[in-house]
Amino acid sequence: QYFVSLSFTDQEAIIVANDFDRIGGRLNLDHQASDVISLGMNMSLTRSRNFRVSHDRAFSTPIQMTALPPLDPTHDPITGELNSNTTYENGLIPLEYSDFTTEVFRNFGNIYLNLDLLPGLTFRSEAGVDLLHQQEVQYQGRLTNDGGPDGYGFERHVRSKLYNFENYFTYSQVFGGIYDLDLVAGFSLQQADQEFASIAARGFPSDEFRRVASGAKILGASGSGTGYRYTSVFARANLKVLDRYIFAFSGRNDGSSRFGRDNRYGFFPSASFAWVVTNEDFLMDNLTLSFLKPRVSWGLTGNSEIDNFASRGLYVGSSYAGLAGLISASIPSPDLKWETTTQFNVGIDFGFFNNRISGEIDYYQKNTTDLLLSTQIPASTGFTSVYKNIGDMENKGWEFLLNTVNIDGAFKWNTSFNIAFNENIVTNLDGQIITAGNPPIWRVMEGQPIGVFYTREYAGVDPENGDALFYLNETGNETTNNLAEAANRIVGDPNPDFWGGISNTFSYRGFDLSFMFQFVSGNDMYNHSFQWQAAGLRWEDNHAVYYYENFWKEPGDDAYFPQPRLYQSNGYGTSSMQVFDASYIRLKDLTFGYTLPSRWVQRANMDMVRVFVRGFNLLTFTDYPGYDPETSSPNTADVGTQSNNIQQGWDFFTAPQPRSFTFGLNLSF
Repeated sequence: QYFVSLSFTDQEAIIVANDFDRIGGRLNLDHQASDVISLGMNMSLTRSRNFRVSHDRAFSTPIQMTALPPLDPTHDPITGELNSNTTYENGLIPLEYSDFTTEVFRNFGNIYLNLDLLPGLTFRSEAGVDLLHQQEVQYQGRLTNDGGPDGYGFERHVRSKLYNFENYFTYSQVFGGIYDLDLVAGFSLQQADQEFASIAARGFPSDEFRRVASGAKILGASGSGTGYRYTSVFARANLKVLDRYIFAFSGRNDGSSRFGRDNRYGFFPSASFAWVVTNEDFLMDNLTLSFLKPRVSWGLTGNSEIDNFASRGLYVGSSYAGLAGLISASIPSPDLKWETTTQFNVGIDFGFFNNRISGEIDYYQKNTTDLLLSTQIPASTGFTSVYKNIGDMENKGWEFLLNTVNIDGAFKWNTSFNIAFNENIVTNLDGQIITAGNPPIWRVMEGQPIGVFYTREYAGVDPENGDALFYLNETGNETTNNLAEAANRIVGDPNPDFWGGISNTFSYRGFDLSFMFQFVSGNDMYNHSFQWQAAGLRWEDNHAVYYYENFWKEPGDDAYFPQPRLYQSNGYGTSSMQVFDASYIRLKDLTFGYTLPSRWVQRANMDMVRVFVRGFNLLTFTDYPGYDPETSSPNTADVGTQSNNIQQGWDFFTAPQPRSFTFGLNLSF
């Protein structure tokens, strides 16, 4: 058996000059060599190119142009050239005189051998590889802020190799028509190696020469490598008795090279039980209750997502006065071990009236111990942080799913609704406080959800004079108009109270219509761009419409934003003035299609013809004043895993998701 495919994608983004294309191919081969032996391979190769623009925090990013006041023309009215005398960089200049392209070649490959050893007993061996080569080439022209006056070039190469090797036995057998047993046991190995090399240069003869080889001065070059390994032994047993009692047990012993020598392995067992009550004799003929399955489960999982050599003390080569030497890059943490989460679930699956109404109800509780955190240490040690297992965290909540067949006839109407609630709290940090961000407004602290906003709290506007007011102390209602005097408080939480979605599907005589709404409630967003676009006109930035509709104008006004005072700090700075409720309801997906009658398409020797139109992100209902309430970006250009986990709910000139439409044709022969 074989499968061959070729695909091509070309996407133009909503941000000018930010485009993407990809071409890829896949080949799958499966061969039955004998009654006992089967083997095969899967392979794919893709080439993608991302025509990039600067990241959110760069003044040269095109979306930063929304901050330019309308008094700044894009072109010089006299010369007709692009205007370089703007408040911030004219984003059209780097678009004209700069390039930034990332090209990626990626190859996935997998081979397998399957042996049918005995009735019900099989052995499978798999070997896989994931190869990636990425090349970034950037040139910033002589007329740009970052590249002037003589041009700047940068190149970076990344090579990544990931190998997987798995071997496992599977045994499946039914005993006496009563016991249905399924056993799996095996081991796996994984190794990843990554290499990085980069070089930067300045001093280019003209913007026509854009590779670093044309630069007059090499600013710096670097090369590094890293890697990690995992080894695992695993086993699983599933037992079904009388097609109604379901038991499952599993266990795996995982080892990671990221941990200390004596703590590299962790054992993670799990167990579950389910009872299909409707298969019992006393419910077999029940016409109301068509399905009922209560279930319960318990298990441990491990987390090892930290830096590859976090447990070790590292040295790097350096130079001093032209002489080679070594400097310490990190201090060891030999006791570092797996972060462990214990999870307990109890739930029930149900169906009524021949499953016209069906759904699920789940309650879960997850307790995480030995959190892997980069904790602060005294700078007198020569370092500011070190990875440790410190603290505990709890997540618990409810999940609900309801499916209904509302109308079932020539006209069909189905509905699916889901909603989830989660409560997160950090229960122990050994007195530590973890901060993140620039400014560091995100905090991890005992007794609070992870990543709460901690900064000065905005108390509104003095209705008599338009001053911005802030709470003076950590508690109490005393205020001050001096931001520097205000105390820091917990002012927001990026974690939602609940989220979910609802979808409906209709069909009638070949026509089909489906739509899906998703919603999130109770999460806060820190809109950093409002520090400039809605902070009392401190700067010349083009201000948000939301600001113009809500600022103080005259005594007695009940306004959200203070009086505009150019170059005066009337509330300017980091505070909860920039924290907003980001709850929303969004029409995420709408599809309308028509399937031609079979008697028509059979005349053309086809089985099915369907035409459709599909829209994404068509409507959004929200009070959030930013571009998109669904965004969340880390507030630095290059952050680690810990910062990504903590810095949720941050918006700084982040491009919104596009509204898009797809027109399609499905043909089956």
